[in-house]
Amino acid sequence: MNSRILLILLTFISCRLLHGDPRPWWEVSYDLEIDYPRLGDYKWQPGKDKLILRGSGVNRKSFYLVDLALGDTTVYLDSSVFNHGGSYVPIVKWSFSKDGSLMLIQSQRDRIWRHSNTGTYYLLDIEKRSLTKVSEQNDMLRNVKISPDNRWVSYVRTDNNLYAFNIKRKREKKLTRTGSETILNGHYGWVYEEELSGFDGYRWSPNSKHIAYVQEDQSQVGRFSMVDELQLYPKVEEVFYPKAGSTNPKIRVAVINVQGGGKKFIKIDSEADVYYPWFEWYDNEKLWIMRLERLQKQWQMIYADIISSKTMSGIRETDRGGWVELHETSQILSNGLFAHISERDGYQHIYLERPNGRFTVPVTSGQWEVKQIVHVDEKNEIVYFTSNKRSVLENHLYSVRFDGTGMKILTPEPGFHRITMSPSGHSFIDSYSSIDQPPVIVYRKNDGTLIRRLGDTDLSSFNLNNISKPSIVRFLADDSETVLNGIVTLPQDYEKGKKYPLLVYGYGMPGTQIVWNRWQAGFQQFLAKEGYIVFSMDSRGMSGRGRDFKNLSYGDMAKYLAKDQATGVRWLIDKGYVEKDKIGAWGWSGGGYFTCLMLTKNADLFSVGVAVAPVTDFRLYDTAYTERYLGLPQDNQSGYDSTSTITYVDRLRGKLMLMHGTHDDNVHAQNTTKFVEACIRADKPIDVMYYPSRNHGIYGHNATKHVYKKLFEYFRLHLKIG
Repeated sequence: MNSRILLILLTFISCRLLHGDPRPWWEVSYDLEIDYPRLGDYKWQPGKDKLILRGSGVNRKSFYLVDLALGDTTVYLDSSVFNHGGSYVPIVKWSFSKDGSLMLIQSQRDRIWRHSNTGTYYLLDIEKRSLTKVSEQNDMLRNVKISPDNRWVSYVRTDNNLYAFNIKRKREKKLTRTGSETILNGHYGWVYEEELSGFDGYRWSPNSKHIAYVQEDQSQVGRFSMVDELQLYPKVEEVFYPKAGSTNPKIRVAVINVQGGGKKFIKIDSEADVYYPWFEWYDNEKLWIMRLERLQKQWQMIYADIISSKTMSGIRETDRGGWVELHETSQILSNGLFAHISERDGYQHIYLERPNGRFTVPVTSGQWEVKQIVHVDEKNEIVYFTSNKRSVLENHLYSVRFDGTGMKILTPEPGFHRITMSPSGHSFIDSYSSIDQPPVIVYRKNDGTLIRRLGDTDLSSFNLNNISKPSIVRFLADDSETVLNGIVTLPQDYEKGKKYPLLVYGYGMPGTQIVWNRWQAGFQQFLAKEGYIVFSMDSRGMSGRGRDFKNLSYGDMAKYLAKDQATGVRWLIDKGYVEKDKIGAWGWSGGGYFTCLMLTKNADLFSVGVAVAPVTDFRLYDTAYTERYLGLPQDNQSGYDSTSTITYVDRLRGKLMLMHGTHDDNVHAQNTTKFVEACIRADKPIDVMYYPSRNHGIYGHNATKHVYKKLFEYFRLHLKIG
């Protein structure tokens, strides 16, 4: 379960604002009137502070060089260079080689799982303006990369073997031969892709002589079947999906000489019940590999010398009261130090450590948290990072010296800032907004100095009075000590003294955050215009407030989620503007779980709910995500029972609709089916909407629009206004 879906939901249809009077769901229309700034499809020019921007509209087949500081734009590549065999090659995805001389082009995309896909690939020599195929059979390739020295293109074929294509000789080399349905070379399977590492399972050495890769054996992993009934004869697709408490895939790490000379497996305990989610080259002879305990309470770095075959254990991170976080922005510096984020002092902070763990420099400290390491300037010994230091509700870019001195905020405006640093580290793009400020995009020097304003929200055709500005609220939890944060959007025609139905949008999964000081103009504004109060809050066990606050969710995800949401709702009722008999909940994925929990465990408060793609019992979800927060079901039956929404089905008294894609490889539709079965046995009414052959995102052929229209109609019928 990836929290990124939470961000998608919060900004759904936020590219414009919704309008329209209440009508049957099949007639609801969306009148879109706010234009937000966008930079489009771009990449930084390798090694420089300029952008390569793909054109849009009639110019979509060309690429442009953009000098952000001067505002100058020139043609970089016109459409004629993307011609092969007399036909234009459509571009789905593109990237550059390390030196920028080659462009790798994906011209077709076929989805595998959430992130992984196969495609047809071409290689463009930018100086020669020549476009060639990546191997004779250049389709159905996955995880395609250009080697650091530009001599090779590597990829994985559908036989699950790793290949390298010599660009100059135009010859393909098969590097592995063990690939099969259950043996994966050079890429990870489903659970690693979704929860741990992504799909990329190989790394070129800096000198391009070797490739380190994972070999995943999923032969002992359970298979989950999904049926596509839209075809004349239903088709069954299987995914190797380890459910909580079941057998995980096994990982081996090998190094192969691309020029020849065989492969060598690194001496790690491949039979141990652990994860190996991260590995990187330190130099041309040494490899760093992370070993993560199955229960994810400790990770340890293993250092392997590919010449001598010796391995050594080093840095470790431990959290016995909860779980250790994996941070994608960790970096191995050229001096051998490891720059990473740790919670060892109770909050997420940056540390520099030697491989053996005997030399540790805390770069940041305090009762606030670092979110990401954005850039490390080794020459000047400066780290650039994002943090909630100013406010737990905001995200800003800071810089600090390696010794912890000279800390400076580089994004002074209040709100949530998204940062894209240039390759040189001399400048960055800052996209930000707040509750009071519609989205803005600016370009700054690395000291925060404004260079140029790149884009503003266009409000020329819109009346801001039609937006109900949300308010950040704070209230005490039931312990009378812990302050909880929420965000409330009142109806656009709100009248003091009048009471309104309340809709609570939730997620609430451990270590996530939903309340931010950022622009709110998505689906919640549509609901506010229709006359609902919209509310969200962060419960104990969510992120941003330190390890101990986050770890309150460990062992029982429902305990504080149910308790604190009830406290928040009662606080709103006590304010006098909520109809206590008209309270609804909705959410997607983890938010679907939240909704089912509110309508069952908190049935005394919630009367209507719509749960989209919900987990209803975490015994049905995957090992890596579930066990991180609940441990093994064999060891924590009471925690799993308490977390399961099915446990509380007998309390259900309101109207609840579950919506699920039948081809959801992430949260299986089995979750909805199990909940429905529990309702049948408990003699409880339940409404269900299945989306044939749709995955976790429920999109394609009008499906997403159908979800939101159906959702709105359900609330309009059962949570009536007035």
